[in-house]
Amino acid sequence: MPVVPAVGIVFSIWLITFLQWRTRVRFAVWFVLGPAFCFAYSYRRSEPAKRGPEQSR
Repeated sequence: MPVVPAVGIVFSIWLITFLQWRTRVRFAVWFVLGPAFCFAYSYRRSEPAKRGPEQSR
Protein backbone atom coordinates (compact mmCIF):
# COMPACT_ATOMS: atom_id res chain seq x y z
CA MET A 1 0.00 0.00 0.00
CA PRO A 2 2.61 2.67 0.83
CA VAL A 3 4.26 2.17 -2.57
CA VAL A 4 1.49 3.84 -4.58
CA PRO A 5 1.52 7.17 -2.66
CA ALA A 6 5.32 7.22 -2.71
CA VAL A 7 5.37 6.70 -6.49
CA GLY A 8 2.76 9.46 -6.87
CA ILE A 9 4.89 11.87 -4.85
CA VAL A 10 8.01 11.04 -6.86
CA PHE A 11 6.23 11.54 -10.19
CA SER A 12 4.66 14.80 -9.00
CA ILE A 13 8.06 16.17 -8.01
CA TRP A 14 9.47 15.00 -11.32
CA LEU A 15 6.70 16.83 -13.22
CA ILE A 16 7.19 19.99 -11.14
CA THR A 17 10.84 20.14 -12.20
CA PHE A 18 9.69 20.82 -15.78
CA LEU A 19 7.60 23.87 -14.85
CA GLN A 20 8.79 27.42 -15.39
CA TRP A 21 9.95 29.35 -12.33
CA ARG A 22 7.01 31.79 -12.66
CA THR A 23 4.55 28.92 -12.41
CA ARG A 24 6.27 27.66 -9.26
CA VAL A 25 6.09 31.11 -7.69
CA ARG A 26 2.40 31.44 -8.53
CA PHE A 27 1.74 28.03 -7.04
CA ALA A 28 3.60 28.97 -3.85
CA VAL A 29 1.61 32.20 -3.51
CA TRP A 30 -1.73 30.47 -4.01
CA PHE A 31 -0.63 27.64 -1.71
CA VAL A 32 -0.18 30.21 1.08
CA LEU A 33 -3.14 32.48 0.28
CA GLY A 34 -5.70 29.71 -0.21
CA PRO A 35 -5.48 28.12 3.24
CA ALA A 36 -5.09 31.54 4.89
CA PHE A 37 -8.30 32.73 3.23
CA CYS A 38 -10.18 29.54 4.15
CA PHE A 39 -9.00 29.74 7.76
CA ALA A 40 -9.98 33.41 8.07
CA TYR A 41 -13.40 32.76 6.51
CA SER A 42 -14.16 29.76 8.70
CA TYR A 43 -12.88 31.51 11.81
CA ARG A 44 -15.29 34.40 11.27
CA ARG A 45 -18.19 31.99 10.66
CA SER A 46 -17.47 29.78 13.69
CA GLU A 47 -19.82 29.51 16.67
CA PRO A 48 -17.40 31.12 19.19
CA ALA A 49 -16.94 34.10 16.85
CA LYS A 50 -20.73 34.52 16.59
CA ARG A 51 -21.18 34.48 20.37
CA GLY A 52 -18.67 37.24 20.95
CA PRO A 53 -15.46 37.45 22.96
CA GLU A 54 -17.08 37.70 26.41
CA GLN A 55 -19.28 34.61 25.93
CA SER A 56 -16.75 32.28 24.32
CA ARG A 57 -14.92 31.56 27.59
